[in-house]
Amino acid sequence: MTGSGLVLASVVAMLMPAAQSPQAPPTSGNVTFVGDYRFRGLSQTYNQPALQGGAEYASAIGAYAGTWGSNVSGNQFLNGGSLELDVYGGYRRTYGKLGLDIGTQYYWYPGARYNIDPGDGYNTLEVYFGARYQQFTAKYSHALTDLFGMKTSTIGGYCGMNSDGTPATGGADCLGTGSTKGSGYADVAASFDVVGLNLALHYGYQYVRNYPQLSYSDYKIGLSRAFGGITLGAAAIGTDAESRFYRYSPTTAGSTETQDISKASFVLSASKAF
Repeated sequence: MTGSGLVLASVVAMLMPAAQSPQAPPTSGNVTFVGDYRFRGLSQTYNQPALQGGAEYASAIGAYAGTWGSNVSGNQFLNGGSLELDVYGGYRRTYGKLGLDIGTQYYWYPGARYNIDPGDGYNTLEVYFGARYQQFTAKYSHALTDLFGMKTSTIGGYCGMNSDGTPATGGADCLGTGSTKGSGYADVAASFDVVGLNLALHYGYQYVRNYPQLSYSDYKIGLSRAFGGITLGAAAIGTDAESRFYRYSPTTAGSTETQDISKASFVLSASKAF
């Protein structure tokens, strides 16, 4: 899952033209430390810090390919290596002030699976289309597989979790059944220079096919500034997701502590591009 703090920055970077000048290097990379890895507004690290990094190759004709990785929480991505590795590629071009981007991205969670038998995994393949006009961007991502493994055998009939860690009940409010293939995420973003700072604004909507209770909106308001070779950032991130479906408890036996990964948060970050 590449997404909020660093993910938004990665999305904006992917929507930009691959090479705006003949001198632009064909390869680039980044390393980032974030106080919480937020993807589409949701924490992927149980509201804990993450170390992330990526690299990309972009050709002069507009084709590009890259990879990106981050630690994730074993409380959310079970039975695996607590790692997310993404591979993506596509084609981007600029026509005057308009930039277009089309590509595909695979989210891989090595070893992680909802259950031991049959071992349903979280891995997901999406295609995306993006557009940029000056400092404004828009993007739509469409799931070609079940969205992060959500389907009848993994979440069908689930009613959520109460704040004390006990299972929620609700009859008609519980999840139904079906595949989440065909789910989509749409987002718009803009960035502005404000008194020496970069102001980043983002709004997105995650549609989860066959599971309307899981669909939600998310937002981000962030400020960043470069100091030498390091960019420091701070962002307010939140969602309107229904908490009981996005609440997790530790895998430690006997623990009743829970974390709501959809709650609003203030996230700090430090990144270096190379």
